[in-house]
Amino acid sequence: MFELAALDSRREAEGSSLSTGRFWRSFQVGCTYVGTVVGAGFASGREILQFFGHAGPFGYGAIAVATALFAWLGYRVMELGRRLRAGSCFEANTILFGRYLGGLFNAVYLLMLFGITAAMLAGAGELFRERAGVPFFYGGALTVLITYWTILRGLDGVMRANTVIAPLLVGFVLYATVSSIFFGKPPAGGAEVWFAGSGRPLWALLSAVVYAAFNIGLAAGVLIPLGCDMQDPVVLRRGAMLGAGGLGVMVLAILVTLYHHPEAVRFQMPMAFVAQVFGGWFEALFVLVLWGEIYSTLVGNVYAMVAQMPRERPHYPRIAAAVILLLGFVCSHVGFANLVAYGYTAFGVVSVMLLLALVWPYRRA
Repeated sequence: MFELAALDSRREAEGSSLSTGRFWRSFQVGCTYVGTVVGAGFASGREILQFFGHAGPFGYGAIAVATALFAWLGYRVMELGRRLRAGSCFEANTILFGRYLGGLFNAVYLLMLFGITAAMLAGAGELFRERAGVPFFYGGALTVLITYWTILRGLDGVMRANTVIAPLLVGFVLYATVSSIFFGKPPAGGAEVWFAGSGRPLWALLSAVVYAAFNIGLAAGVLIPLGCDMQDPVVLRRGAMLGAGGLGVMVLAILVTLYHHPEAVRFQMPMAFVAQVFGGWFEALFVLVLWGEIYSTLVGNVYAMVAQMPRERPHYPRIAAAVILLLGFVCSHVGFANLVAYGYTAFGVVSVMLLLALVWPYRRA
């Protein structure tokens, strides 16, 4: 009897440990999802303003639609990587679209990722120069070194970095929202006066779909190999829900924050204006968070590019990561505004094709 009781107790402990382990892995997946999607444009509030602010009062409904799409599509992308055992987005594109069309999408995707990498390095250098008085070169070089060190740790390094950064981002945005509600002064005319949005529900719905598809495509470079490595549908499903929930809360929080600071919409980085309003440690924290978002975007982009390298030769990804970061750092001194603009347009096409592939998923023979 005592042996049976001990056996039952041991099984309960093992089940509890398994449940805890699954929750932690789900949390890591969710944080990686958030950290990959959120970039400097997200933190500045410019993306939120463009896709949801101008929708008027229907912007809040659009956020709900985008959050649901984040949960569904995020899981489908990771499940695609798990089912196809695709170690990179490039492998998945080749399987889904064939050798030639997939190769074309991969070339466009690779060019876009490199353009954003160079732009992020330029942003990091400018951030150090403007906010800390550190020369552009040293700020960018430090970001390159930290990013490369993280990439060397593989997907585990990406997950660990985002496990720290993502909760910090959520905490920062929520604090800004709560403080804005108590200290900000919303305009008298409501959301219509706030952003003079069109207020058309169809436009708001389209914005939500495009925004979700765009960001899912951007995150696919990390989410697909994540699904391949994790191989646990329960963890992936929970992680997608946690990540989508975090993204939805952050989008809503930024929108509410800007609602209470309507004058911020005149600036290219509205949330930076909000940070200046609070001043002190809050402004300093915003700079730190903004750099963290640049860093997480860099890590995700570079990892997505090197994930296609042969796995049996571990030194290839290391060399490729170093070359990509160095070339991106050199190009960052020139400026990549036009390249990023064209890259985003091409990336929109890739995202739509990926969305169609998820609606009619590939099945192996």
